[in-house]
Amino acid sequence: MKQESGLFGHTEWRIIDQTKTHPSFHALYSFAMDDTLCTSVRLRHSPAVMRGWVHHNNVVLGNVDYKLSGIREGLAYLKEKGYLPIVRNSGGAAVVLDAGVLNLSLILPAEDAFADIHAGYRTMAEFIRLMLEPYGVRVETGEVAGSYCPGDFDVSIDGRKFGGLAQRRRRGAVAVQAFLLADGSGSARAELVRGFYDKAACPNDTFPFVRPETVASLSELIGREISSQDLMQRAVKVIESRAERVEFSQLLSEETEEFAVNVASMEARNPHL
Repeated sequence: MKQESGLFGHTEWRIIDQTKTHPSFHALYSFAMDDTLCTSVRLRHSPAVMRGWVHHNNVVLGNVDYKLSGIREGLAYLKEKGYLPIVRNSGGAAVVLDAGVLNLSLILPAEDAFADIHAGYRTMAEFIRLMLEPYGVRVETGEVAGSYCPGDFDVSIDGRKFGGLAQRRRRGAVAVQAFLLADGSGSARAELVRGFYDKAACPNDTFPFVRPETVASLSELIGREISSQDLMQRAVKVIESRAERVEFSQLLSEETEEFAVNVASMEARNPHL
């Protein structure tokens, strides 16, 4: 049933599905995409946006990770394991992205309720709960100690983390981002991140201590196979059931010029590529 106030105060939504991408479409482009969409939402060229995206064997690093004493050794380790390291422009620490991980972005005007930095996190957490309603699970938020990229808005089931949130705020708009482990081994992904820190960090560096048993995929937690495509379908249904108008698109022609500028900015953050 549609709500008069729409979803999170928005009756019109734009959905961008980038879950079926070529391996050459790596995370650098996704962060440039969200910055571009923030501008479109701020200028009212676009309604609120929900974007789903999947990348193949990327490890996204935070700025603090990139300053670790042994970062060259850490980057070499990830490449040896077959993963492309990308430094993002939003907060957080190292995260593994692969075909079994759905990434979601909600791009909203940073005004009224969303002027509060925590409002975006709470909104994404509620969106994830709505997505997972059919599975009958209780989704909790709060830092899961020992997980990779730990934060106050980790999402977990029975104390094991299956996803985390980050936020990119630009003038007039905010992109709230989540990674959700749909299938595969959560602990294997955590082992990869722990291996990166073993190579890249020295005792005096700031980095999370990763315990692989604290991380699991939804398939592992719920006991049934759930793919990133299944989760994307649920995300779309949540939007469609609560919005008055929904449009599906990719990047619009008027957005391509800024996208190119934002890609160049992301490339400057990633001189190792």
